[in-house]
Amino acid sequence: MKVDQVMTSDAVYCRAGESLARAAQLMWDRDCGCVPVVDHEKRVIGMVTDRDVCMAALHRGRPLHELVVSDAMATVPVTVGPEETVVVAQDVMRRARVRRLPVTDVTGKLVGVLSLHDLARAATTERRWFSGVSMRAVARTFAEVSRPWDKPPSSTSRGELGYAE
Repeated sequence: MKVDQVMTSDAVYCRAGESLARAAQLMWDRDCGCVPVVDHEKRVIGMVTDRDVCMAALHRGRPLHELVVSDAMATVPVTVGPEETVVVAQDVMRRARVRRLPVTDVTGKLVGVLSLHDLARAATTERRWFSGVSMRAVARTFAEVSRPWDKPPSSTSRGELGYAE
């Protein structure tokens, strides 16, 4: 099964100069834990998670409307293409230890987001034998991305940790 058959295609996004309050509101409104950050051509330049928002507020001691997305976002996003298989996408998630991947076309433009939730839903459909997504593989991916870090990565050091691009 291909990523574009499982991903959320109407994913919301934000820009680096927008407030963290806006990013948090988008996550609340869409019941999601991350928002891809895009440039003016909708190319993915980062990712901001609900945890990133909380940690930025905590460490900077300022309200979210005074902070911008670029203060908190991961600047080396790990992405996957829509034509990749879910097996490849899960391998990328495990290696990068991320729960969500922006899905980008060949030019780097956002076309969707693939999450562990998307994979779990695909693995539990009545026709799961057809989907090519196994619950065992989803559980293995979840276990790997949930393993505690010895030291949490900073938003600028993720590329140095060997994350795939």
